[in-house]
Amino acid sequence: MNTNEPFSAESLWNRIRDHLLTVLGELTVMNHFGMDSKGISLTDNTLTVELEEKKNASELSQQFAYFIQNALRTVNAPAGMKIHFQHVAAPKQDIPVMNVNTPISQEAQDAAKTINEKMTFESFVQGPNNSFPLAMARFVAQNAADGSRANEDSNHTNPLFLYGPTGVGKTHLMHAIGNLARKLNPNLIVRYTTTEALLNEYVASWSTDANKEAFRRKFRTVDILLVDDIQFMAKREGLQNEFFNIFNALKDNQRKIVMTSDRAPKDVPDLMDRLVSRFESGICADVDMPAYETRLNILKMKLRAFPDIALNNNVLDFIAQKVTSSVRALEGALSCTMNYARMFPGNREAVTVDVLEKSILKNFIAEENSIVKLTCLDIQKTVCAYYDISIQDLNGKSREQHIAIARQVAVFLCRKLTDCSATEVGRTFNRTHATILYACNTIYDLYKQNDAKTTTALKTIVSKLGRSISDLN
Repeated sequence: MNTNEPFSAESLWNRIRDHLLTVLGELTVMNHFGMDSKGISLTDNTLTVELEEKKNASELSQQFAYFIQNALRTVNAPAGMKIHFQHVAAPKQDIPVMNVNTPISQEAQDAAKTINEKMTFESFVQGPNNSFPLAMARFVAQNAADGSRANEDSNHTNPLFLYGPTGVGKTHLMHAIGNLARKLNPNLIVRYTTTEALLNEYVASWSTDANKEAFRRKFRTVDILLVDDIQFMAKREGLQNEFFNIFNALKDNQRKIVMTSDRAPKDVPDLMDRLVSRFESGICADVDMPAYETRLNILKMKLRAFPDIALNNNVLDFIAQKVTSSVRALEGALSCTMNYARMFPGNREAVTVDVLEKSILKNFIAEENSIVKLTCLDIQKTVCAYYDISIQDLNGKSREQHIAIARQVAVFLCRKLTDCSATEVGRTFNRTHATILYACNTIYDLYKQNDAKTTTALKTIVSKLGRSISDLN
């Protein structure tokens, strides 16, 4: 279809949905938007989309805003175009909350003690780095709560494997799943555990046959099992064998399994192949470092917990720009700032950027700056290893497609992750200034369009370089 033809509501939404299918996958689009959704009007630069009544129209605009905006740009929709979702009939709750008078089993109450009530979806700040993991986490919680264990689509998302660097919100999402699922159905048995705690219980269980049976019953009869830091299962052959059986028992009974790790299943060393294949049989979602805008929003949300303290906007802006290594570090920096501000009640000007830089956050900034600076050669070596080519190929004259793509990726990363100018990068690759700019623009466009191969390559290479994908924004 010629994208220069005038848009109709129906054709525009069809193009947008086709793009979402490519980026998010059929399962996600079907579960959240429905396959019978349709564009019904296009007025005042607003596309109105009609959804099945059971779909949650109020959440779609926020939860998938990043992907929708990318889709609008990709299909060349008019600038400033907005999408309004509505139902055919008056919307109703997708999942009814259980009657508060329903007796809650002791087992469900005991398991609930492992869930942190403060970590909810409402307190989780959404950004481009976590939109997909967030959507999948909500789906797991809602799907478990409405009792759709035999639903074929839910099995495709089971297990949910969240991976990414430390301090990006993986644990928060797991507890949020537990909190929402139990809010919707308090009788669900939702159990959270770290891999270390699971190991300790496993070892202790071997003292008697009764203890072994109690251990297995405890983890095989839950409705949702949340296991944190699965990478620590590496080299623990006995625990891996036991968890293999736990996993199979839960999956066979359509119970939900959610895991986190600092890396993708296939990248966890010394993990049994049969576990890797099972972990990859559902949804693997990458939770990455938050970009600047998300970090700033996190600070603003956290600041609500301190109603007695006011900070100037430039103070929050400074913290968001300087503290980028993790959400935990960001929260720590804000906490230090708050403690200092409490010493000067009512004095909004007590905390300044200069005071932050030279005193309050001096150690935080020093730690952020201690990250080793990358060189173009570091990036070239890592790119060559990923694409299985030599540096001679990378810097040579070959125009073979896989070499040309590797070269463009390396050029783009050199411009994004080093202090080198386009001219300096050009000298490194034996290329002209214009060629460097073209390569950067090509890869950046593919990245922003969520091209699967490009995004996967960038995430993998950036991770191996000890950086975050948010550094490319």
